[in-house]
Amino acid sequence: MKILKFFIGFSFWLALCGCMSATEPQAANDQAALMKKSSIVFFGTVSQLAATSFADVPKSAQTIVVHVETILKKPAAVSLKKGDNVTVEVKDASGFQEGTQATFFTDGWIFGSGVAVKELGHVLGLAGEPGQAAGTENKAPGQAPEQMSDQELRDRMKASDFVVVGRVADVHKWNAPKPKSGAPLHVTEHDPDWQEAVVEVQSVLKGGKVKGNKVVVRFPSRNDVAWVHSPKFAKNQRGIFCLNRDQTSGAPTTKAGGQQAYTCLGHGDALPLSEEARVRALLKNQ
Repeated sequence: MKILKFFIGFSFWLALCGCMSATEPQAANDQAALMKKSSIVFFGTVSQLAATSFADVPKSAQTIVVHVETILKKPAAVSLKKGDNVTVEVKDASGFQEGTQATFFTDGWIFGSGVAVKELGHVLGLAGEPGQAAGTENKAPGQAPEQMSDQELRDRMKASDFVVVGRVADVHKWNAPKPKSGAPLHVTEHDPDWQEAVVEVQSVLKGGKVKGNKVVVRFPSRNDVAWVHSPKFAKNQRGIFCLNRDQTSGAPTTKAGGQQAYTCLGHGDALPLSEEARVRALLKNQ
């Protein structure tokens, strides 16, 4: 009887291992299938819910506006580029919130003064990252891809000058000023193509009072290898921002009023609002 129980248990263990080892290849297969079936695939940040990016698209609870960061696939005839705002009719709007970053596998829907598409599936974060299944998420809605451990997030916030909750009111290009010699302050093959996000601060979780309740946050708009893990921001994006005084761009203050500029450059420096309770708890226990 004991021998029989041993073989039954051993067989169950082998079957379980087989199922676990098949998970990651299946996720990769799902992404490949979605990529093949889709006509337009892009990575971007959700900037508005229950909204549309141009008037020709009927607004509903299922339509969201996504700020495009990277285009992975599209027909040559479709005018779509990085920085555009796209309307996506999603399958389940409850899986998104402002600030959610995802790769969208879609088909064309309405073309006019903008682009609107219908979702076939999506992956939180950039497609191809390990452990993510296309079209199905094991993570909470809006949760950041490659979630940091509590200790990693605690260390990151400890190293930050400010941790704030806020909304991106505006995004614009920023060019580093040139010294009198006319040469740029920084010359690098990994040009960040700096942008500035004006963040309206709603509450400060760490750090002193913010002057004027607004901060300027510089971020690289390129997905170069040097900046691929740096958060990218879109107008109306809401979230939690870990800020450091700018020591990277070469100009620590803004042009208008000489206000201190900040950066938000590392993985985990920008989090969705769904992480606020966790962030507050970790800061409280520091």
